[in-house]
Amino acid sequence: MADAWLEEGTALFTACLDAADLDAPSRLPGWTGRHLAAHVAYNAKALTRLVHWARTGEETPMYAGAEARDAEIEAGAALGPAVLRGLVAETAEELRSALEGLSDLQWRAQVVTAQGRTVPATEIPWMRVREVWVHAVDLGAGARFDDFPPDLVDALLTDVTQSRLRRGQEPSFTLAPHDRDRTWGADASGPHVTGPAARIAAWMTGRGEAPEASLPAPGRWL
Repeated sequence: MADAWLEEGTALFTACLDAADLDAPSRLPGWTGRHLAAHVAYNAKALTRLVHWARTGEETPMYAGAEARDAEIEAGAALGPAVLRGLVAETAEELRSALEGLSDLQWRAQVVTAQGRTVPATEIPWMRVREVWVHAVDLGAGARFDDFPPDLVDALLTDVTQSRLRRGQEPSFTLAPHDRDRTWGADASGPHVTGPAARIAAWMTGRGEAPEASLPAPGRWL
């Protein structure tokens, strides 16, 4: 499933990138479309380093550190739109090719994410999936959570709730989309947040209005 999402999400991000005014502000505070393009391109390079780690056993972290990552994005944002679009395409292809080269044993190798989590290499495609789909929305060129495949929306809800739990930000409510037959969240005794799953996912990732006015803003995710 992740392979199909990766292909579809890469195509979606590319289409939005072609349509976007990269000099205009994106939907992420303080970032233009150029910042987003640079981030997504360098994220592909970072994940390719994790693939190298899984394939060779040589520890090659995603980034040298948070400051180095931020500086790389700022430098990338100074590139021209055509160069950035080419960089996004080039790095996406490098990552795709690297992933295709992993053996069954290498897919099970342990690598470390930028957040310090140790995960098997099988997590790498999903790490890229969420980047291209969610940041396609951030470009403001037509992509919407409403248009995401339902299974992808469910996977995002699972990921974001687990991520906030790891950060000590466990929601004090249960996510109960009315168009799903399941819920998310550990506190079943708390209030239930209802609404379309896609709208809840947009809100939980910090990219949409709350389904109910009384709910707090959860903050940006990714």
